[in-house]
Amino acid sequence: MGWLLAALSGVIAAFTYPTVFAGYMLPDLGWMAFFAWVPLFLAIRSARPKAAFAKSFCAGLFHYGIAMYWLYTAMNSFGGLSPTLSILALLLLVAVLSAYFGIIFGLSQWICRKNAWTMLWVRPFVWVGIEYLRGHVPAGGFPWSQIGYSQGGFLHFIQSADLFGVYGVTWLLVFCNEALTEIVVRWRRGERPRALKTAAIAAALVLANVAYGRYRLANDTAVPTRTLQVGVVQGNIPQEEKWQRSAAARILETFQQGTLALEQRGASLILWPEASMPYELAYDAPEVAYDLGTQRADILFGTISRSGRGSEPRRDRPYHNTAILADAEGRILGYYHKRHLVPFGEYVPWKDFLFFARKMTAQVGEMMPGSDYYPLKYGDSLLGVLICYEDIFPEISRIMVEKGANVLINITNDAWYGRSSAAYQHQVFSQFRAVETRRALIRATNTGLTSQIDRQGRVLWQGGLFTREDFVASLPFYEDLSPYVRTGDWLPLGSLAVLLGLGIYSCLRRGGRSSAS
Repeated sequence: MGWLLAALSGVIAAFTYPTVFAGYMLPDLGWMAFFAWVPLFLAIRSARPKAAFAKSFCAGLFHYGIAMYWLYTAMNSFGGLSPTLSILALLLLVAVLSAYFGIIFGLSQWICRKNAWTMLWVRPFVWVGIEYLRGHVPAGGFPWSQIGYSQGGFLHFIQSADLFGVYGVTWLLVFCNEALTEIVVRWRRGERPRALKTAAIAAALVLANVAYGRYRLANDTAVPTRTLQVGVVQGNIPQEEKWQRSAAARILETFQQGTLALEQRGASLILWPEASMPYELAYDAPEVAYDLGTQRADILFGTISRSGRGSEPRRDRPYHNTAILADAEGRILGYYHKRHLVPFGEYVPWKDFLFFARKMTAQVGEMMPGSDYYPLKYGDSLLGVLICYEDIFPEISRIMVEKGANVLINITNDAWYGRSSAAYQHQVFSQFRAVETRRALIRATNTGLTSQIDRQGRVLWQGGLFTREDFVASLPFYEDLSPYVRTGDWLPLGSLAVLLGLGIYSCLRRGGRSSAS
């Protein structure tokens, strides 16, 4: 029965994120995150640490396997791997992520059993601390499907991200699940006063969080320093055509035509998505070697680049995934190299062991990461450019804004994942980055979802998926710094410190009771 409850939790939790199956978008089920993990918590309530690890690992397999099924499409359809290798690679990744999940429950179970402490105040800190580690190691981390991201549709609930980051939302959801579990257990035991006390604490925390959200939504008095008319070309270039020489001229023409149309609609800065330039460029050349199709507007576009001699890239220099800012004459005003590369998409970690994955970088070769995170100077303003999945890492946006970025721009290409949940889940990360930094954010995508998100996390508009569209938006620039930008990830780092302290204390303490209630 315990294994079934663990699997049930994993399945329920997987559907709390935006989900597309068979081309159908399921309704927002984020509200289920408040109780999704209760079956697992009940299943391991009195379990030993090893049993808790095993059952939570099982829950993780269902959770991550369902939520991230679209990785199979990326590896098989566009990554060059066979169906068998794609399945094996997906299972390996899911197993690694599930191991983190097992560590959360194994550690919290060990600490509470050792000291006869209640899980209510221990598990949320252990969870947040380990989730932070999952977002950083191995291979730079992969924080996808963190429980906090289930609340993208509940704006009142996520405004506290400007204080704690997404980790605060995660902490509170874990606390709610643990509180419900404790209420069930104590009610069954006849300990109703203690059950009601737990309910009151959980309700107070949720209401306080929602009240803060209502206040922030109703009382945002920040005034933009400027508002810019920004255009976006969603080229809708099929992934299988992007690096074909025979398609290069047509691809460039698509973006040139979109640029001219957006200029006529009043755009003064036009965005092209990640790797939209179909030719390799020299990023340190004085000007772009190809016509961008603009007469008056400046352009920020994604490209594969190398260092060069004049306008010609040098073949002996490494590739970069680059965003280049150019003026109407094609002069290069600045560039930013993507620093946080995608494992197996832009480089292969542990090449000797994972030799079979080299096919996945064969189209463009392995990339070299940039040396630093920095915003691009644009007149009197600074643009924080996030390439591809750099927006899923909270610290990157925070660093960009801390260094002066007045707006965030995500250029990406999610064509790899087909008509799946990936594009919708990716957009939720951008919502949180906007709230955390209190910056307007605009997404320029190849196949969708192109969108504009305000500093409260509202999706003001979004384009279609796998559609050819051009957009114009009024994009406000801000200078104020949120508490999260000023203080950083103090909650997850503090949680790791708490976890370390509890671990040391538990190791030094002899004996211990077996209760974890």
